[in-house]
Amino acid sequence: MGKINQQNSLYEQFLKYSYWDLKELFKKAKTKEEQDFYMDLSNRILQKE
Repeated sequence: MGKINQQNSLYEQFLKYSYWDLKELFKKAKTKEEQDFYMDLSNRILQKE
């Protein structure tokens, strides 16, 4: 249960980033998985706005 709360907290922290912050993190990502992660979060932020 603690791990789920920690994962939700981490997810909520990333949702506080702006679209432009995530775009910069995407550019700096070293792996395809990192790029996919930042792209997914960017899309979620755009859907919320």
